[in-house]
Amino acid sequence: MKTALHFLGLPLLLIFLYTPPNIVVTQVTAMQSSSKLPKPLVTEAFNLAEDMEVGLEIEARSPGASWARKDAEAAALIISVDGSYNQDLLLWAGDESSQYRVMLGRLPRGKHTVSVALNPARSAAGAQLAEVKSLHPLLLPLARITRGMEEDQLALAHAPVLYARANTIDRFTDIPLMMYYEILHEPGADVTVRYTVVFTNEDGGTQTAALMARWGRATDIEWVYEFRVRGQKITEENYQGVEHETKFFKGSRTGGNHPLLAVASDNNNFSDLACSAVRFAPLPVRANLERATRESVMDTDPKTYRVMSEELLRENRISDTRVDINTIADPREYFYIEATSEQDGATLAFDVKLKSQSKVFASDMGEPRLRIDRSGYFRTAVRLPKDISPATVESITARCYASSKPAVERRCQHLNVIRALVLDRNYIPRTLPLEPQSEASLAPDETRIYRLAHPTP
Repeated sequence: MKTALHFLGLPLLLIFLYTPPNIVVTQVTAMQSSSKLPKPLVTEAFNLAEDMEVGLEIEARSPGASWARKDAEAAALIISVDGSYNQDLLLWAGDESSQYRVMLGRLPRGKHTVSVALNPARSAAGAQLAEVKSLHPLLLPLARITRGMEEDQLALAHAPVLYARANTIDRFTDIPLMMYYEILHEPGADVTVRYTVVFTNEDGGTQTAALMARWGRATDIEWVYEFRVRGQKITEENYQGVEHETKFFKGSRTGGNHPLLAVASDNNNFSDLACSAVRFAPLPVRANLERATRESVMDTDPKTYRVMSEELLRENRISDTRVDINTIADPREYFYIEATSEQDGATLAFDVKLKSQSKVFASDMGEPRLRIDRSGYFRTAVRLPKDISPATVESITARCYASSKPAVERRCQHLNVIRALVLDRNYIPRTLPLEPQSEASLAPDETRIYRLAHPTP
């Protein structure tokens, strides 16, 4: 998403313009390993019969912490392997016991020890406690590029490791909540593996109300890295640079073949020439988005909606009354719509009508720039009056508008509303049934009504 960029501050950022990438890793690793690690809370030993990729599942909580409260956002953990720093973990779920999964990287055969310790310096002042209930190494067979290669193993073996944006460290903002990967089969024998990160929010770029209108969420979802395999060889590696520019990856690696990338702008784009004092390595999950939205990945872990909302609340971006374009209502007060369409010189917006009111509520709030101009599967959100029950929603109206893009024939083609949903009090997505409706093709100023299938009393 376009934004004015604020690059990482030099006191915490190291940019190596003339140093070979392998030397960067050596310098950074030595710097981190030489620091005295805190006393472990929990240690787990394990043996590997062969070289192997290893993940880690941690069940933990941060007593008294809440991502919504300033100065009590989360406790920070340091994860070390065989006495050396591996990565950081913020217990963003707060006081709630939760499972966190991370990637440790490729380890050689033999005995290893993984330890988790509290990092008081990186923890919020009011969140200086952490309870680790369990620690489970996840042994992942080593991937090899062969004719019968296991695609998931290959994807896990190349999952990127992310250096935190320097101006987010100790500010508890814009952190990666989860990472997912897609396996894309292209014409011929090419396979592309693409990794995407879900951040709690973005400090720069698209305004919060626009995120809800055009994307149906306030998290920031950005693709970070991809590689292409042809035959038995990786032929190309790319990442998303600042200003959303696709760039060739030429950076360093760690823990085997895991590329090192740094979050390098306030709208969470990346650099392969930077590092910071903190790094994260979420264990990615596989997603098939051929017929689904990117936002649907968040549905698999509803805590992401809660933490998204808590960050907005702490940053004063949630209000019962609309203040500005960076202010929204509680995300549980919205009605979410998932649809698919091919936009050709056209845009879409949606109205929601309630049974009890003649007034309709629009996703674009009457502003053309908040309409959806992209094709494919997408989500939008409509702000409803406070404490409205989903049972009072009567219908959804899709509206097609002409855009400024050149086109031979302006249409919203192959339009289909596929899902309506709300977030319950616990931020869990609840799907609402829709009456069956055939695919539509709308010209500008045409509409299509979709009715909810409410049960008969």
